[in-house]
Amino acid sequence: MKTLIENITNLYKNRIELLKAKDKPKIGWVSIYTPEEILYAAGTIPFRITGELGIDITDAGALLNHNYCSYVLSCLSEGIAGIYDFAEGILFVDACDMRKRLCEVWTTYLKPGFSFFLDLPRDTKQISKDYFRLQLGELITLLEHHFKCTITDDVLREAIDVYNETRRLLQQFYTLRKSGLAGITGNEILSIVKAGAAGLKEEFNKNLALLIRHLKTYNRASTNVEEAATEKEKNNDSKKHRVLISGSYFDNSAIIESIEKFGASVICEDISNGIKYFESRVNPDEEPLKAITDYYLEKTTCARVVDSTRRLNHLLQLVEEYKADSVIYFSLKFCDTNLLDFPYIRDQLLEKGIPVLFIEGERHMTNIENIKTRILTFLEARMY
Repeated sequence: MKTLIENITNLYKNRIELLKAKDKPKIGWVSIYTPEEILYAAGTIPFRITGELGIDITDAGALLNHNYCSYVLSCLSEGIAGIYDFAEGILFVDACDMRKRLCEVWTTYLKPGFSFFLDLPRDTKQISKDYFRLQLGELITLLEHHFKCTITDDVLREAIDVYNETRRLLQQFYTLRKSGLAGITGNEILSIVKAGAAGLKEEFNKNLALLIRHLKTYNRASTNVEEAATEKEKNNDSKKHRVLISGSYFDNSAIIESIEKFGASVICEDISNGIKYFESRVNPDEEPLKAITDYYLEKTTCARVVDSTRRLNHLLQLVEEYKADSVIYFSLKFCDTNLLDFPYIRDQLLEKGIPVLFIEGERHMTNIENIKTRILTFLEARMY
């Protein structure tokens, strides 16, 4: 099984080299509201810029400001360092004011061959959907002109099928996760989801399908000592204190490791590089552009969209589905949208008897030991 997991996670770890080897233009993106299907239909490879390579953010802070969220700063720092010089361009979404400033700085100083700024409405009213669809039409026109291609409905449907397959497989994987995945760490699961956004869709879908098939085989009734031990481990895993992580962009491996080291397990991530990336599917039976519009605008679980009640209900549904015992709400420092959301979310969770721990931190945290102590104290009070 470890080989199967490595085959998937390596798609993320080695994404830069693998993307460079592809003989297609590449377009980076920084928000899960990016309509990847349209970029894919234009013959490009859309991939997520994660800012995870640990490049010094001093130059990025000079161009923006050091009181920006560290996700935005780290993405820009990678761009300044030339990490994405192999890409033809980048697409920005107005997911927050800081991403808007990121777009201005990136296009002014880095001068990508292709760039587009997609304005994101803050509600799902029909007039908002009509406006968003007009923007998607403009994006298609610019892509066709720049890449000398024709994006027909049939091409869009093919792209929708590819991306829906990724969503279907990740949803299936997370369904298996509800009962515990013995031998797979929380960081490995997070890397699997990030691999799904790395741009290598066909390879990802093939390898995740193999892993799911293997997991289903493993979950069958045990017939020998080795399988019995695995089954016992799985049952023990399902009895652990189950933590659901919610909030802003999150990929801090040290936090997940500290949760697991203390004997608990991370059972679900209600974050943009977790379950929010692959929830639901684009309706394959609708007119393609309408279906894409509806899918992305109805992803109202992001704090950017003005609908705290729906986000809360969504979070409560996940707590119930995954039988979470507590919630850790993580917000990047200076992430205004999630910081504004938290007091309401916290009060409602506590009112329903769901323990919640708030953590505010940077992308590459220097105070990780203090945060580990807070996590252990929080878990200890609920596990013993």
